[in-house]
Amino acid sequence: MCSNVGVAIHCYRLVLFCTFLASAACASSANSTENSIDGYGFEVMMAKLDYLQYKLHEIELGQKERDEEFAEKFTKLEGSIESIQWAIIRHDRYAGYNLTSLLAHLQKILTQQIACANHEKMRSEISQLTLKLNQSVSSYTRLPTPTSSFNGSVTSCNEAPVNGSGLYWIQVRENSSLLSVPASRGKGPYTSCTSASENVSGVYLIQVNAKSSPIEAFCEQNSFGGGWLVIQYRFDGSLDFYRNWTDYPNGFGSSYQEQWLVLERLYQLTSKGRYELLVELKAFNGSYRYAQYDDFQIGSESEQYPLKKLGTYSGTATDALSRHKGKAV
Repeated sequence: MCSNVGVAIHCYRLVLFCTFLASAACASSANSTENSIDGYGFEVMMAKLDYLQYKLHEIELGQKERDEEFAEKFTKLEGSIESIQWAIIRHDRYAGYNLTSLLAHLQKILTQQIACANHEKMRSEISQLTLKLNQSVSSYTRLPTPTSSFNGSVTSCNEAPVNGSGLYWIQVRENSSLLSVPASRGKGPYTSCTSASENVSGVYLIQVNAKSSPIEAFCEQNSFGGGWLVIQYRFDGSLDFYRNWTDYPNGFGSSYQEQWLVLERLYQLTSKGRYELLVELKAFNGSYRYAQYDDFQIGSESEQYPLKKLGTYSGTATDALSRHKGKAV
């Protein structure tokens, strides 16, 4: 009896102990499950954060690429606008030049039409003049024969003797003061503008050397002490300077208007001594700038007339020529 009771108590204790162990195991399993759930949620959250960070980085890269593409397109657009503006300016110049040529041509046609319209009137006037001339000749033939023969030649009737009435040959002597040649071209040719004796700006005959023929060139004798040979002169846009390379060696324009000097003569001139270069810029609003270089020389035709020498710059305008030194036309 007692032994059975002892076994029962011992079995009960064993059951309780097993129950306690089962409860502890269940609690531990529950805690472990909760910890596993919490760890999985954290990993999911971190994965989402990593994905969001990746997307943000991808958006930043895309935005940077779009900004660079926009900047490139904007630069191209600016270049296109500048090209269009330059084309418009050039078109306006061409239009002005063509308009001037058209007006000159229309004026010539109008003059010819007026001449044709007055053709009959001119013929009538010529007929009347011819009739009067014939009448005058007839009247001269009816003059009595003079008592004296030809008494020599004189330069005017004032030189004829007072008591020597008769027929005389009258010789007209050329008077330089009556010529229509400008005073600045009365002498020459000169080897350069500095050797011109007149102290007046104008067109002179310049002969670079004995082998070359004289050319008409404008000499500026007032600015910066004078003696400047004008290479290029532009002031009203009447002359087109957008030409082929072959036009510049031969020169074009007029020394009395807009012009470009013959490059071969300029090469011959600058290759035989030291010359300076002066660039004067005057705007329509009256503003004035200049650039002066204390040495200047260009190359020959075989070298394509490069800017061989360009001295020290001074002046108020931008130094726009130094970067062209050594380059051909």
